[in-house]
Amino acid sequence: MASKRNRIIGGIAVVLILGSVVGFNVARENSKKVPVQTQKVGKRDLVSLVTASGEVKPKRFVNIGANVSGRIVQLLVKEGDLVKKDQVLAKIESERYEAGTRMSEAAVQSALADLDRAQADLDVSRLQLDRMKKMMADRLVSAQTYDQADAEVKMKAANVEAARRRVAQLQAQHDSNRDDLRKTTVFSPMDGVITSLPKEEGEVVIGAQSFSPTVIMTVADLSVMECEIMVDETDIRNLSLGEAAEIRVDALEGVKIQGEVTEIGSSAIVRGSAPGTAPTQSGANTGNQAKDFKVTITLKEPPKNLRPQMNATADITTAKRTSVLAAPIQAVVVRQVDAAGKPLDPEATPSPTAADSNTVVKTGKAKTDERDGVFVVASNKAAFRLVKTGILGETEVEILDGLKEGEEIVTGSYRTLRTLKDGAILKVEQPKKKS
Repeated sequence: MASKRNRIIGGIAVVLILGSVVGFNVARENSKKVPVQTQKVGKRDLVSLVTASGEVKPKRFVNIGANVSGRIVQLLVKEGDLVKKDQVLAKIESERYEAGTRMSEAAVQSALADLDRAQADLDVSRLQLDRMKKMMADRLVSAQTYDQADAEVKMKAANVEAARRRVAQLQAQHDSNRDDLRKTTVFSPMDGVITSLPKEEGEVVIGAQSFSPTVIMTVADLSVMECEIMVDETDIRNLSLGEAAEIRVDALEGVKIQGEVTEIGSSAIVRGSAPGTAPTQSGANTGNQAKDFKVTITLKEPPKNLRPQMNATADITTAKRTSVLAAPIQAVVVRQVDAAGKPLDPEATPSPTAADSNTVVKTGKAKTDERDGVFVVASNKAAFRLVKTGILGETEVEILDGLKEGEEIVTGSYRTLRTLKDGAILKVEQPKKKS
């Protein structure tokens, strides 16, 4: 009886030991597996976008500045008013310019009178010279007397010419004064809308003769609107004229406006520069600064409540692909490969060694290259495979070569993909659902 009980106990012990060994081996094998998420490669419709922000502007607008200095005595429009070409918009005090015009007009009249008097004197001298000429033919006057009369005619003719030039000079001054007087009235240069009116009646403005004339108002043609955006220098190579764009305006929630790329800047602008800053000059020390390029999008059928200087974001469609092989962007990784296209393990790269303290031994290094690739799942192992990529979609990238439809590839996690090695044993997990 006791022997039978001992055999039972011994059998149980053997089973427990064997179970422990098997469990240990299974746990050890599982510990070697790398947990990953996978996905089968399929065909998708891809759209490549370049997204950038900027602001809305009218295609045609004019900043109307003061042509002469003075105080604004009348503002005949307000912001938002529709105006016509040559409509009077404002008036600047004109008393000084009116006085100057009257003075120059009087000077012109005085010079004209002097010209008439000089012309009359010349006419008299010419008559006397004609008589002298006849008398000299009859030997009634000497040659000296005739020469004196001829010289007097020439002198008075010069006086007439001087008086005529004086009249022209004063007339030009008078015309300038009249132009200044006319400029005290501000006219609209175009049909449009008053979009900005920063000045009020009574304020003093500086004229165009200075380096920074005062801007009184802005007139814009709101029938054609544009969106000016700043595109990163790494994206500008993907843009072309005529590409379609979709504009979202921050102030108009839910409104999407269609547009077309009509201008692409050719000179870089240092990021963060104020609007209107001159493009980056060659030779400037801006090598480490981020740069943008200005791109203009002409809007199609802009809504009536769209206003200049509204902030906007544009999505420009640079490429479209229909039913192409695609993979998640994070699945495509960069690895160093050898000449045969096999990925290298950085941890296994031998380091240089020295034979002795006075001798340096140079170790040869195989030629390597960084290439794009994905990890294909094959018999529960990761097999690195080189791929050729095409356009980038929002979350996926086009695969031009290296994969076939239906093949299973490693898609995550991102941290795992950074260190995943060729030949690693995989443990496929389902991606965690976001709560």
